[in-house]
Amino acid sequence: MDGYWMSAICLLMTCLSVCSAQNGVQVVGQTEPVLAVEGDDVILPCTLRSSYRPLYAVDESVEWQRNDLKPKKVHFYRSREDYNADQNPVYRGRTSLFKEEMRNGNVSLKLTNVKLSDSGTYTCFIPTLKEPIQTNSELIVVPASQPEIVIVGLNLTGVILQCEARGLVRKPEMLWLNSDGVILPANEPTLTETEGRYTVRGNVTVQKTDNNTFTCRVRQQLMKHTMETQIHVSDLMFPEPFPEPFLELNCSWWSGWGFGGLTWGLIVLVVGAVVLCILTRFGLLHWRTVPNSDPQTNGTTSQNGDGDALTNGTTPHNGDALTNGDARSDFLLHEDGSVV
Repeated sequence: MDGYWMSAICLLMTCLSVCSAQNGVQVVGQTEPVLAVEGDDVILPCTLRSSYRPLYAVDESVEWQRNDLKPKKVHFYRSREDYNADQNPVYRGRTSLFKEEMRNGNVSLKLTNVKLSDSGTYTCFIPTLKEPIQTNSELIVVPASQPEIVIVGLNLTGVILQCEARGLVRKPEMLWLNSDGVILPANEPTLTETEGRYTVRGNVTVQKTDNNTFTCRVRQQLMKHTMETQIHVSDLMFPEPFPEPFLELNCSWWSGWGFGGLTWGLIVLVVGAVVLCILTRFGLLHWRTVPNSDPQTNGTTSQNGDGDALTNGTTPHNGDALTNGDARSDFLLHEDGSVV
C-alpha cells in the first residue's frame, strides 16, 4: 500500500511540474530595435524560458512571420525540420535557426545579407505550447554608407583632410588615426540630424609621415558598429618646411637689422622734421620764388627784341617767358651758409 501511494504521489508531482512549466513559459525577445547595416548578417533574438528549468524547444513548432508581407512566413520549423515551402520568396535561402541551441530554448532567427527592404517587425510564434505565446522584434536596416575623405586645403603645417559619414542611426563618434593606429588631434566634429538620421563631419591637419596613410573611423557605440576609410596623401601635397639655418638667419636679421633699422629710421625722420621747423622759425631758412622757364600764353602775346614770347607784357631779365601768377618755390644757400 505504501508503494502504491508513493507511485501516485510521484505521478502527481510530475504532472504538476509539467503543467507549471507550461504555464510558466516565457517567450523572450528584444525590446530595443535590432540595428543592422545593409549587407551584414543579423540575429533576431527569441528564447523560451521557464522559471523551473531550461525549456527544451527541439520538439516545438517555431514560426517567424512578418505580418506586413504576403505571404507572411519568414521561416517555419516543425517536427525537427525546416518547412519553408510557403516562405516569402524574398527570404529564400537567407534564414536559419540555431538547431544545436534549441535544446536550451534558443529559437532565434539568423537573417543573412540583410537588405533595406528587410526593415520591419518580426514575430516569433510558438503554436505548440498549451497557451501559444509570441514576441515581436523590430529590425532596422541602414545603408552601408562608408565615411568619405577628401583633401580640402593646405596650411603652413600640413594638409587639411575632411571626413563625412551620412545616414547613421545612432549618434556617432569620429576618430582620426595614423598608420600606426595612433589617434591624431583633430577639431571637434559637427553633427546634424535629418529625419532621424545623423551626419557627422570633421577636419584634421596631418603632417608628412613615412607612408602618409591616414584613417577616419566612425563608431556607433549603441549598435556596436564601426566603419572606417583610409586615404593616402602624396608627398607632393605637403608644404616643404623651411631649413632651420634659414629660420635662424631670418629671425636674427629682423632682430638685428629689420627692427633696429626701422627704429633708427623713425628717429632720423623725427629729428630732421624738428630741425627744419627750428630753422624756419628763427629765419635761418627762407623760401624763394624761382621763375618758371616754361612759356605760357594768357590772352595776348608780344615780341621782345630777342624774339622771345612774353605773356601780359611781363619782361624777363634773361629773355625767358614767364607765366602770370605761376611760380616755383625753392631756396638757395650760399657757400657761406647765408640764405638767398
